[in-house]
Amino acid sequence: MAYVLGFIYADGAVEDCRESSRTCYLLLANNDIDILKEMMEAMSAKYTIQKINPRTIKIREKEYWCKTSYRIRIGNINIYKDLIKLGLCPRKSLIIKLPDIPNQYFEYFLRGYFDGDGCINVEKNKNNRVNIIFTSGSKLFLEQLSTEIGGLFPTVKCSISYGYGAYKLRYNWRNALVVAGYIYRDIIHAPYLKYKYNKYLEYLNREVNNK
Repeated sequence: MAYVLGFIYADGAVEDCRESSRTCYLLLANNDIDILKEMMEAMSAKYTIQKINPRTIKIREKEYWCKTSYRIRIGNINIYKDLIKLGLCPRKSLIIKLPDIPNQYFEYFLRGYFDGDGCINVEKNKNNRVNIIFTSGSKLFLEQLSTEIGGLFPTVKCSISYGYGAYKLRYNWRNALVVAGYIYRDIIHAPYLKYKYNKYLEYLNREVNNK
């Protein structure tokens, strides 16, 4: 459930629709249908997964092409109220703060957020150095996230930058490997996006073979 909460903080939303439909909703969306199925299983929930066909969307007068994606809309006022107590709110992206996560569950929360709004990339022009990046509209959230990670790994360094309408928390090279190792150290007991995990494994295997 810590994974699911992290994913909601990144790629989810809550809606208060009591005036029109007498309930509230949790929305989850991703391009990978399998991760949505895993989260539904974790929540013991049975809801229809809606397919959204490829389309063009406009953000700040710019058009972006979006490939096929999937979403779930869960109408449940109790889930909504629980998430509000944890710090979520409608239109959360610019104002979220890091919730209070017990230490033993933080790695799963971090993985959920990473799968929703994070990426792993390899810089081809810098000796294949790897980066782990978390993105958010809330600078405070990323600052709190970096403080939490720094408490676990005091020697790990990071940077926060702003561009294209969002803040990015970046860990480079050895720092990235420490964070990625923490995210994936217990791969069994929580969901994970397969393609991101496989990209991490491919990088590790390539580095071993190059030595």
